[in-house]
Amino acid sequence: MKTALITGICGFVGSSVAIKLVEKGIQVIGVDLSDKPKNKKLADLIADGRVKIWKGDLNSFDFSSLERVDYVFQIAGKVSPWGDIRGFDKINVEGTKRVIDYAHQEGVSSFLYLSSVAVYGFGGYVDLTEEAPKNPFDNPYSISKLRAETMVVEECKKIGLPYVIIRPGNVYGPYDYTSSTHIYSKIEAGNMPYVDKGKYKSCFVYVDNLAEAIVTAGITDKAWNQDFNITDGFGETLDDYFSLVAKEMVVKNKFISIKAPLAKTVAALVEGFYKLLKIKKAPLITKFSTYQNCVDYHFSIEKARNVLGFSPNVTLEEGVKRTVEWYKTLKD
Repeated sequence: MKTALITGICGFVGSSVAIKLVEKGIQVIGVDLSDKPKNKKLADLIADGRVKIWKGDLNSFDFSSLERVDYVFQIAGKVSPWGDIRGFDKINVEGTKRVIDYAHQEGVSSFLYLSSVAVYGFGGYVDLTEEAPKNPFDNPYSISKLRAETMVVEECKKIGLPYVIIRPGNVYGPYDYTSSTHIYSKIEAGNMPYVDKGKYKSCFVYVDNLAEAIVTAGITDKAWNQDFNITDGFGETLDDYFSLVAKEMVVKNKFISIKAPLAKTVAALVEGFYKLLKIKKAPLITKFSTYQNCVDYHFSIEKARNVLGFSPNVTLEEGVKRTVEWYKTLKD
């Protein structure tokens, strides 16, 4: 039986990847800061002994203590719209380098790195392909992800380790305790803001669709030494998404529309104020979360369709339905 290592296995995406791998008959081991996943399915797999977890962080964990693996999925990383670039690089670049070193020593078949479409920046895109220039503007998270991508390519080519880079869009689904719960609570309360009536195309990807793409790319050689944008590819707008959530929650569409120039100005001023006072806590409004909603932010998945055979099985309607059902259980 083949074995896969997943870093960040207890996280939102990592747990879904683990479940998909087990479904395909692959033994899974994982490393995470926590050894207690919130995803019930993953918790059950751990209890059954079908998944093993070690507690540790990328920068200090002794990877040599792990059993032999065939595939490595580097899912762990620092994700935030706010923070010091050194903190992001410490995990996303230096931590990833340690995992590559381990993968090389183990002689694994392939190394998959989970990046983000944020490396392209927020220039206003429709059907943007993988060949497009990368322009992460001044956001530390985006810059760090691009630096990590560059390092992955350089290091893996140097040592002859097959690699895959996956750039997901805005991931949502059950067990998303950050973005989805924040958005759904505001829609439920009738005070969800959006830009220009939510008219711009976005890049949603349901977590199970993303996990399927990650697993396929990570265990087959047809994806080696390539990068892929992964979204659901449907091209819905923020208004489409918010309206579906409101419908499933049986609440009125009470959204607060803000003009793009005003939204961008407010975000820049708030960030400037926080930086001036050296406030470490993330502000409620950031340029990262605001700017991407002020333009079309949509990516082509044709390469993933052609190379991976990727076909998102869960529609936005079904994905929202499942996520709202999960969200309601949090109130029980």
